[in-house]
Amino acid sequence: MTPFDLINTERYRSSPFSIPCPHCGSIATYRTEKTKAFASFESKIAVDYGGADRDALQGTIFAECQCTNRECQEYTFFVAHYVTESSEDEGTQVFLQRFRIACFFPPVPLIKVPTGTPAPVRSLLKRSFAPAFMDQSASGNLLRSAIENLLTGLNVARFTTSKGKRRRLTLHDRILKIPPSLANQKDKLLAIKWIGNFASHDTLSTAGLRAAFEIVEDVLEDIYGVRKRDLMRSVKRINRRRRP
Repeated sequence: MTPFDLINTERYRSSPFSIPCPHCGSIATYRTEKTKAFASFESKIAVDYGGADRDALQGTIFAECQCTNRECQEYTFFVAHYVTESSEDEGTQVFLQRFRIACFFPPVPLIKVPTGTPAPVRSLLKRSFAPAFMDQSASGNLLRSAIENLLTGLNVARFTTSKGKRRRLTLHDRILKIPPSLANQKDKLLAIKWIGNFASHDTLSTAGLRAAFEIVEDVLEDIYGVRKRDLMRSVKRINRRRRP
């Protein structure tokens, strides 16, 4: 399971799940026994005084995940909206709480950011994680801003001068001006720009947001990551030695 599988999806209070730990990058698991539910005043009045069944109860859930890394064990908290549904189990009516997560604190990382990524880009990416569960369009907009900062870090011009007048370049124009050594990133960056533009004027879907983050992750790994470089070193070493 990835964090994207939890966006705009409903889960039962008793159903376990895990997330990447925002503190150390390991795995944090949902502690079902620590979950607290607070019914809205309106639904509570409907049940207590209006004669409504318990499945009318709805409200807010506060819960936590705890890191499984023994050297970390930090907590990540989340807020969710819940509704109650009823079912029968061997002739007995049971009530189950079903919730949809609104936000995590600290924000759950949606992608792995290479350590060599410039601080301004890293900062905007962390900000883009925060609204992802509540407002996918806001998250997509922050992701677009991260790309602007990425281009600045790559020394791509922000302005041009024509007839003595200084003019700010659009993101599209800046992407077209990326260094030749990074030309294979152009199409990826343009795709992120289009998703960001859409997010500015419409509701971005979870699939659209997921695609944007996956593309960003690939771009950052190509430019600042070491995984592919380490893999190629290993390939060359094996071919040279003709053995592992």
